[in-house]
Amino acid sequence: MDRHTHWKNKLAQSRAELLAVLEGLGPAEWETPVYSEGDTWTVATVVGHLADSERGMSIHVHKIRKGQPTIPDDFDVERWNAGVKERIGDRTPEELLALLESVRAKTLEVMASLGEEEWTLTGRHPSRGVITVEEYYETIYGHERMHAADIRQALGRG
Repeated sequence: MDRHTHWKNKLAQSRAELLAVLEGLGPAEWETPVYSEGDTWTVATVVGHLADSERGMSIHVHKIRKGQPTIPDDFDVERWNAGVKERIGDRTPEELLALLESVRAKTLEVMASLGEEEWTLTGRHPSRGVITVEEYYETIYGHERMHAADIRQALGRG
């Protein structure tokens, strides 16, 4: 199996896991706290964070392909994450799900355009350090699975 097919399938798996957790949630459940250290992140905040971070990692892949730095030297991931509510805004669950879908479509579009030699190009990820393009897709997959499990636990389903 080629890398594109492998990661397309893995990303479909992680998305299916997330959507299974979110399916049928009522408005109050979207406001369930998932993390409460510092600023409270609800289910809705975490879903917005997933879309925001995947979009950011896709931008990194684009920059890597152009030979550009992915993040500034003074990038602070904690500061970036603290701004997620501001960047995503106050969206309905339907809008958040549509955002997830549109960001994933772009991720898959870029992935499909990668040449075999581009999978091993590297860039600096804010928490993982210097990683390959392929490891960016691994990060999106693992990040989505981790937060889906956290949401499931917060909802008392895990």
